[in-house]
Amino acid sequence: MKIMVILGCPEPPVLIPSFIYLLNMLKNNGHEVVVSANPAALKLIETVDPEKYYLKGVGFQNIDEGLKHKFDVDIIIGFAHNDAAVNYIITYKTVYGSKTMALVFGKSINEEFVKSLEEEDIKTFTARAFHNPVPVVVQLKKLNENL
Repeated sequence: MKIMVILGCPEPPVLIPSFIYLLNMLKNNGHEVVVSANPAALKLIETVDPEKYYLKGVGFQNIDEGLKHKFDVDIIIGFAHNDAAVNYIITYKTVYGSKTMALVFGKSINEEFVKSLEEEDIKTFTARAFHNPVPVVVQLKKLNENL
């Protein structure tokens, strides 16, 4: 399957390591991965894996460009910790028409984010996490089981 991962603002420390964890799971399961991300998130990802151990074969694009140049994807997975991320995930689902899942995370869970995503038929997982990646990893494993 071709899976697009959406990453917004990389403010929460847990975002980039959690993305790398998800990427590892997806690639180990034979999925093709494309990342649409905020420019700062893209730079952090490149910095985390300079030898391209995890990033080899992964496509990257600026989050806004992904909305201008549509291509076929089977599933969209978005990380949401703020309202902008929620809006991007919903917009991507609308533009691409693909099955979409979201992980809502943060110091607390914003129930409005969850409600907005679920109203758009987006399967949503939640993790109360900002620094500690363990709650996110638990939810990413559940998300992976739902692919």
